[in-house]
Amino acid sequence: MLGACEPQTGTAPAEDNGFTAEVATSASLGPFDSHINALAFVPVATVPWEGRLIMAPSTGGLKVIDIEGEEDSQWQGDTINALAAKSGFNLRGLGSSMVLALTSEGTLRTFIVDDARGQLIEAPVSGLPTGGITALCLVRQDEKDPEFLIGQDDKTLAIWRIRDTGDAALKAQKVESGKLSITIKNCTATRDGAIATGDKGGLFSLSLKDKIGMIAGVESAPGKLASLLADGAQVILVSDPTKGNLRAYDANLLPLYTLKAPKALSTPGAANPGALATSAKSFGGSGFSAGLIAVADDSTNRIALVVLDTIPASVKEEDS
Repeated sequence: MLGACEPQTGTAPAEDNGFTAEVATSASLGPFDSHINALAFVPVATVPWEGRLIMAPSTGGLKVIDIEGEEDSQWQGDTINALAAKSGFNLRGLGSSMVLALTSEGTLRTFIVDDARGQLIEAPVSGLPTGGITALCLVRQDEKDPEFLIGQDDKTLAIWRIRDTGDAALKAQKVESGKLSITIKNCTATRDGAIATGDKGGLFSLSLKDKIGMIAGVESAPGKLASLLADGAQVILVSDPTKGNLRAYDANLLPLYTLKAPKALSTPGAANPGALATSAKSFGGSGFSAGLIAVADDSTNRIALVVLDTIPASVKEEDS
């Protein structure tokens, strides 16, 4: 177990720099029957146009849909508040994605989505924490075996690696752990660590190297998180449905700009952004080959798809 550094007390305000950027919505999926709690991409490297999205309706269960919004499979069960998925998981010769889902009761459900049919299949994993879970995200995406950051209500957080050892259940191994002075609620991986929101607000950068601990914190809207690389620079997005926008920060949590995804011609945008997901993988064709960001619209129960490389790294005054 690695030592944890103590975070700074309190958070510094993240002042809005007044810059605004707009991006075009390339496609709009839905509307769906209920509010969308969480989203995750499950790309398929060998057949990019068969890449999919997993969505967690507020009414419970999960749905796997293609990038045109057609349903491939579903699972009926608990209400899910967070999703994390790792594509390219080889399960005994079956190409698939490993999926972890955080329930509203603070427990985990584990699945695979097979690449060929998009079927969502429960896959037991031994060794994972069984309760009190508050945050979940995929980290270290370049690793062969999936690694997930899991936060708990006792303020601990740990990285868990999942492997197929040939036994009846997949096995989880804790590879790093630490403890903070706050409980984290949402998280997203960055190139060098992770970003999380606190259960009482605030946006925090976390170190996952050498020590698991907090680096810095700022005030922020209590929305969902996503991270991406824009022209090689880290950009963190936080949804703010009450203001109808996304707030963009750099790796040091300095505010970059406010991002809007308005209606584009006849394609609905995301007027009230909620759940987010990003993938740098190709989803086929010239339009989606650069990767995608999915933005759930809390006011319409639709999902806006935005091409990833249209998200700017920064905005100048003359651009806003």
